[in-house]
Amino acid sequence: MLKQAIIDQCTQDLCNIGGFERTELTHLEEGYAECRAYPGPDCVNDVGTVHGGFLLALADQAAATSGESLGTVTVTLNMSASFFRPGLVTDDYIDVKSRVVHAGSKTVVSEVEMFNPAGKLLFKGTFTLFLTDIKL
Repeated sequence: MLKQAIIDQCTQDLCNIGGFERTELTHLEEGYAECRAYPGPDCVNDVGTVHGGFLLALADQAAATSGESLGTVTVTLNMSASFFRPGLVTDDYIDVKSRVVHAGSKTVVSEVEMFNPAGKLLFKGTFTLFLTDIKL
């Protein structure tokens, strides 16, 4: 049987993550998107930094935005991500930049990078998106 402390920690990890409503699109052109997220206490993890799930979801949204700037609704097929340093809840913002690096007839590949206010790289990911039949 597991110790109660382990059960409590695992239960705590299944939390609601908020903060997406404080994200704004700051630049958009064909194949490229930038947004800015404003972290807060509702997107913190157990060690006091911005939750990786928040960053992953934010990156997924940014990848879809750059992909959809080409004119078709997308859905994510695959992703690969690396975290280089933590996002801090005390950071005023996190800048997210997404660029299409491949645009095929059925898929798009977007690269996403995130930066803290000092311009330091927090995250880099590659997303493969499927092009649906829904045209914009």
